[in-house]
Amino acid sequence: MPTAQQRIEAATAEASPSLSRVGHWMSAHLIQTLSCSADEMAALTGTSVAAINRFSRAAGFDGFAHLKNTLGKQLESVVDPVRKLSGAKARAGAGPIAADALQAACAAPEIRRAAGRLLKARNVWLLGLGASSYVAGYAAHVLMPYLPQVWAVAGSGGTEVAARRLARVAKGDVMLAVSLPRYSTATVRLAGFARERGAHVIALTDSPQAPLAAVADLLLLAPAQHPVMPSSALGAVAVVETLTAAVMRLNPDAVLIARELSEAVLRHLATGVAPGSDPTEET
Repeated sequence: MPTAQQRIEAATAEASPSLSRVGHWMSAHLIQTLSCSADEMAALTGTSVAAINRFSRAAGFDGFAHLKNTLGKQLESVVDPVRKLSGAKARAGAGPIAADALQAACAAPEIRRAAGRLLKARNVWLLGLGASSYVAGYAAHVLMPYLPQVWAVAGSGGTEVAARRLARVAKGDVMLAVSLPRYSTATVRLAGFARERGAHVIALTDSPQAPLAAVADLLLLAPAQHPVMPSSALGAVAVVETLTAAVMRLNPDAVLIARELSEAVLRHLATGVAPGSDPTEET
């Protein structure tokens, strides 16, 4: 079924000149539409309240109130940060994620299953766009030493470059895709493409109802709520680290790999400093 945004755009293309002004304004100001009354919308578009309701019905809604209600539900994850800042949720000192939620996410049995899949993969593809790209990049960084082939899909060049890099994805590969609110539709499309090509898709997201979950073969859930920001990456990073630790435990060569890695980076590290101590403190 088309989304409210798609219905507005379709109605705009077929509307009369006066009603198309309403549709063009709504399409360009979807979030502001949610807070406008019919009178305010009429003033902003140079039309009338009757025109606002006629356009809403032309788009398949019962009226402007129904349009706003449907649009608001579909844009909830997008507008939630605005509501947080303007409402009582933005309380100073509120922590983003409870410790018990983090612990539960990191204890999920699916993490060990995912680790086993990663170790058997011909190639492992790490995908994340927007803010989630940093989580995917960190996952590529920590997993790379312990898996044969790890590829970070996202990077400079955006979605087009990510699609080009995935041209080689095939059966026997595994994709670990990360998607936190606000959700990227491109991540879902690219993960779906990888699955169609035969790759096993592991989704790391915050809810079974998240768009990415629909194209996943295996779902890893991480709490992502935040009192002010659109989402928190703390839970996803914790799950990535737990997954990496599981890969390391299952990899029979992990100790040798860790030793060789340490020797390779040793000359670039500060030595003689105990973890947690102040390296500038004189002894």
